[in-house]
Amino acid sequence: MEFAYLDESGDPGAKGSKKIVMCLVCTRKRKNLNKIIRKTKKRLLDKNKTANWLNRMGGEIKFYSFPDENLLIKTLKDISKVDFKIYYVCFNKNGKSFNTKLKESIMGDLFWHIFEKCSKEKPQNVISDLDFFGKKPSYFSLIKYEKKKIENLDKKGIKRDGWSDEVTFKEISKEDYEKNKQNKDSFLIKIEPRNSRLNEELQAVDLICGSIFQSVENKNPKYYDIIKSKIIRGSEFKK
Repeated sequence: MEFAYLDESGDPGAKGSKKIVMCLVCTRKRKNLNKIIRKTKKRLLDKNKTANWLNRMGGEIKFYSFPDENLLIKTLKDISKVDFKIYYVCFNKNGKSFNTKLKESIMGDLFWHIFEKCSKEKPQNVISDLDFFGKKPSYFSLIKYEKKKIENLDKKGIKRDGWSDEVTFKEISKEDYEKNKQNKDSFLIKIEPRNSRLNEELQAVDLICGSIFQSVENKNPKYYDIIKSKIIRGSEFKK
């Protein structure tokens, strides 16, 4: 069974970071991610300084303020050996707040692979942190999928025809989700919120998302380079 995890990195406020990164990580090896994070926690507990940090974080590993650079790099290298796929969207805030409506708009870009590239066993249940959409499950339905012919420039500057995917999901009620769940023509996704303090896989995804954010926000590719081979699709959201 494939599992999908949603996370974001960056400050959603108008005066915070310049950009927000939304990340979707898909894997059948969630137990492997779990073991890596548990092992990292044990290493953090070996020293007073890092143990104190972990205690202040309530036992949760986060990319931001991670107290041991070498251990962070080792953890990311261990994570990169696991079989998973990364899809991310970078949003340039332009001095504006990043709200729930924008998250919904970006859903299409993030779930593009689930619609077209995923295997027959699609991860219809997507797991997110409690802060992502709230403490209750969210339900989305595909309302538009269109392939558009576009003109691109290749590496030599020559114009080539290409294709762009426009995928749009709309939030629906639980009642509509249950009503259409058995309809084979419906494409539905349920986002299940979990407490990231109790979910090691979400903590691993936080490290992945934070690594991408460091690259796009601060032009620091050190961590990004470790996990970049797992990136299937990364794009900038343009509205």
